[in-house]
Amino acid sequence: MRWRKLRPWFALVGPLLALLVVTAAPAGVKAGELPWPKWLVAGVVAAGGVLLAVWTPLVQARTDALAARTTRAAERDAQAEAALNRLPALKGKVLLVKDVADRALLGIHEAIPLPGVSASEQVLSPELPTYVLRDIDADLRTVLEARSKTGGFVLLVGPAAVGKTRCAYEAIRAVLPHWRLFMPPDGATLTELVTSGTNLKHSVVWLNETQNFVTGSDRLRASTVRRMLADTTRPLILIGTIWPSVYNQLRTPAIGTDEENDDGQDLNKDAREVLELARRFSLSRWSDQEWERAEELISVDPRINQVLRHRSHIGLAQMLSAAPELIHRWEQADNPFGQAVITAATVARRCSHPATVPVPVIEALAKQFLAGNERAIAGEEWLTEALMWACRPVHNSGDIAPLQAFGESMGQVDGYQVSDILVDHETQSAPITQEQINPTVWESLVEWATPEACLPIGTRAYYVDMPVIAAAAWKRAADAGIAGAMFNLGFLLDTQGEAEGARTWYTRAAEAGESRAMFNLGNLLLFKQDDSEGARTWWQRAAETGEAVAMHNLAKLMNDQGDVEGARTWYTRAADTGRPESMHNLAKLMDDQGDVEGARTWYTRAADTGYGVAMFSLGNFLRVRQNDTDGARTLYTRAANTGHTGAMYNLGKLLHTQDDTEGALSWYTRAADAGDTGAMFNLGHLFNDQGNTEGARTWWQRAAEAGDTGAMFNLGNLLDDQGDVEGARTWWQRAAEAGDASAMFNLGNLLDDQGDTDGARAWYTRAAEAGHASAMFNLGHLLYNQGDTEGARTWYTRAADTGDTDAVINLGNLLISQGDTEGALTLWQRAAEAGDTEVAAALSTVNEAEV
Repeated sequence: MRWRKLRPWFALVGPLLALLVVTAAPAGVKAGELPWPKWLVAGVVAAGGVLLAVWTPLVQARTDALAARTTRAAERDAQAEAALNRLPALKGKVLLVKDVADRALLGIHEAIPLPGVSASEQVLSPELPTYVLRDIDADLRTVLEARSKTGGFVLLVGPAAVGKTRCAYEAIRAVLPHWRLFMPPDGATLTELVTSGTNLKHSVVWLNETQNFVTGSDRLRASTVRRMLADTTRPLILIGTIWPSVYNQLRTPAIGTDEENDDGQDLNKDAREVLELARRFSLSRWSDQEWERAEELISVDPRINQVLRHRSHIGLAQMLSAAPELIHRWEQADNPFGQAVITAATVARRCSHPATVPVPVIEALAKQFLAGNERAIAGEEWLTEALMWACRPVHNSGDIAPLQAFGESMGQVDGYQVSDILVDHETQSAPITQEQINPTVWESLVEWATPEACLPIGTRAYYVDMPVIAAAAWKRAADAGIAGAMFNLGFLLDTQGEAEGARTWYTRAAEAGESRAMFNLGNLLLFKQDDSEGARTWWQRAAETGEAVAMHNLAKLMNDQGDVEGARTWYTRAADTGRPESMHNLAKLMDDQGDVEGARTWYTRAADTGYGVAMFSLGNFLRVRQNDTDGARTLYTRAANTGHTGAMYNLGKLLHTQDDTEGALSWYTRAADAGDTGAMFNLGHLFNDQGNTEGARTWWQRAAEAGDTGAMFNLGNLLDDQGDVEGARTWWQRAAEAGDASAMFNLGNLLDDQGDTDGARAWYTRAAEAGHASAMFNLGHLLYNQGDTEGARTWYTRAADTGDTDAVINLGNLLISQGDTEGALTLWQRAAEAGDTEVAAALSTVNEAEV
């Protein structure tokens, strides 16, 4: 590596030394009074001039490249420094896991206060109650320990205040205490850390409330996460938390997308891909074992003792967060105006408004949750008094309250944040449920929310099947210049079939730098308007922003257009982001180019990600290219265990060739049960070979009913052997109508035996025209018997041309009957010389007769 960096400079030093020699040589000759011819001196000087002319631009180019590299390095350093400055730090250094215990910084819910203990007497943490071990702790910590060697992503999924964040924190503190803890405030900061080349080795990346990192215009891309996880020599751990409802929404693809072929990118594609990279752990209701472990700590922490006296269906973590008191304050409010502002903030959050809800939004929504008489008696200060009531703590000490004021600047309230315990509380006893949020409430929210807030509000409306509200929200955001909203509008119109409107908004978003819009615009142009050059242009722009799926699609398009080198370049770049489909396609391309080692390398890398298709292809590669049947068997088995049907089928075939009938039977059966008709067909053969005609009949019938022509033909043969002529005729006819020439021939035979010469002639003709030699012969024979000697001669000739001995003999006989003895003898002579013994015998008989 070091030599590669220095090599360009050696390329410059060589000419420089040569230049010094040739320019100094004449002076040296003169000083030493050496007898050099004038022409030689002139040549040396000229050579020096040429070298100078060549060397100068080389130096300039290398200097410019060095300057550009230095500039880029400085920009990356500045980017890294700016990102690091946005992280919690201690004396300018990133915190270690063991040094972090700030509840608010970690995002852990505030707990009820320590009862009856003065600050000077406190031994326990006033912020964090004693931790009660959860049922998932052992598995979670085992996974973290294993992933500490290679890196990985774990995600805790559970309702509000169930203890997800505390569980995650305790796990990393127990397993990775000396690792650095990166706590990025948003997806953009984490992306900057990665792209700037910041060393994240032995670091934990804290993604509490993971949805905040994977949504929005500055979202964390799947390609960035893959890049972080791809380098196993620099292991890092990502750990996040998310609510089940949000998790399910983000993993739900939008209607009209084609994930497998990457022909569409829906609103949540990146988020879904990120979440699918994680090892998921679920936390829900507290188990009996967890409550028992809590009871063991009642003498250690009075807060646990206090909660256990009022144990209910609500979990310990929620009770420690004062969930019952918060819910009671909201549901049984003695202040209707206070209840209305809590409901307003809760509804705004359920509609995906950002955490801080401004006062105008709360006021507009709260009015809709007040009865007419309540609005009538409201005083001038109703809103201020209601907010004060809602912000009152539910305990005499501590700060746990339904609402809390929030502001970025000192002394300034930007809005209010509602406890997520209330946002997640959707029982029938709640003042409002999600289903009760009517269109009028949505419209009011869109009207009063900021354009920035309208982007996530529109997304939520879209996923609860309110496209009109979604469009209105996104339009407000788009008109304010928010590129993500422009993209969403384009996507909405695209799914509604309005290609021109979609193209307009995609274009605006793309020109504003939204890479997803560039990608989808390429899709729209190629797949709906057949504009491959336009698609290539936009996919390339998206690819250059780092959009891995655009790189992949661009490579596919280039390959289809014959630009193999361009395809290889972009597949490589997409593969470098950790995208297994791109690794696989790159391997296939290299395989086609004869680059066997390169193909094997990328097939292996793709297979190592767990991508079943790549395991299957690598198995084929090992078996066909390198005759490594043992390696192929291993890879087929791995792929088959991921559910890859083709691998199950190929494994069955491989085992069958190795005389492992039981293994073949097992894998053929699994493939057949997964719908593979080839496996059903082969199972029929396997059972038939074993004399199990009922098993053969069963599997051939399943394959035949699934459309396998060969199985229809074989099933017809089997039924014919069993005397079921009508059943045979039915399946032969279906196979024949599907284009099977042998079935056409058998049908012709069957009809001929039944005396239906017209039907036989029709099927013999179709089979003969499809190239079936025996059908040609039988058709010739049938026509001869019907007196159509010219037709017979035509088909005997065509059958004879395929090497059919009987056709050669019959054609000769026909020629003799027509007086063309010479033609017959010539025909038979050629066949005899070609080694046909039957024709030679017939020819001998004729010759003897002539003698």
